[in-house]
Amino acid sequence: MDIGTGLALFGSAKLIEKLLGPTADYIGEGIKSLAKKRTNNLKNIFSIAVNKLGNKIETQGAVPPKVLKGILDEGSFCDDFLSAEYFGGVLASSRSGVSRDDRGAALIALISRLSTYQIRTHYIFYHIVKKLFDGSGINIGITEGRNKMETYVPLSVYKTAMEFDKKENIGVLMTHIMVGLAKECLIGEYFSMGPKEDIEKRFNKATESGLIFQPSSLGTELFLWAYGKSDFLIQDFLEPVNQFEIDAKINIPLGYKKTKE
Repeated sequence: MDIGTGLALFGSAKLIEKLLGPTADYIGEGIKSLAKKRTNNLKNIFSIAVNKLGNKIETQGAVPPKVLKGILDEGSFCDDFLSAEYFGGVLASSRSGVSRDDRGAALIALISRLSTYQIRTHYIFYHIVKKLFDGSGINIGITEGRNKMETYVPLSVYKTAMEFDKKENIGVLMTHIMVGLAKECLIGEYFSMGPKEDIEKRFNKATESGLIFQPSSLGTELFLWAYGKSDFLIQDFLEPVNQFEIDAKINIPLGYKKTKE
């Protein structure tokens, strides 16, 4: 099977070759053995990456082989729409003219360690942070800045955004989510979750049970890469000129608040 035939499994062979650059040569005979579902998942991720690149796909560039390997190995098993957006964003972000810039491989490994619950929470949290602190001038790259960005999310807001159903044990899941995000340094180490009386010890204006967290440098970096913005400094996240569209499938109600004014 020639390269063109292999690439065609994922959509337009010409577009995929533009996306990957010379790395497209790594897609060979073994690709035809993938199950149809895995092929469709990859096709979706490649399509997302192409869309995020827009006109940049016409410029000279390539995706590092290590990044492609991560997409083929991990992304092919991804059928969650938001996880696919993350994989696609990192794939798009990884395309550059610098052959040794394989930072995306580390982020793909990180995404592969996250559950769909953790990825969705990361997405929700950073959209909330953007809404609350946009244009504040706070330096998210330093500890002092991140401490100023501590955020309270009421449980009702979080449950709506996560779309939990009756079969899901929210208490168990919230522990899995928050501990996991903190372990991966995607939120600050010192977070809180629980009933109103516990949350009030940290934020006396809490209106109900909920969560308190601080953003992190790595969490911001992952968010930017998921949007195809690997060329942004993490400080650029809070620049008002830089906006990040929220997926129409996710509703984040108002009610979240800064814990420090």
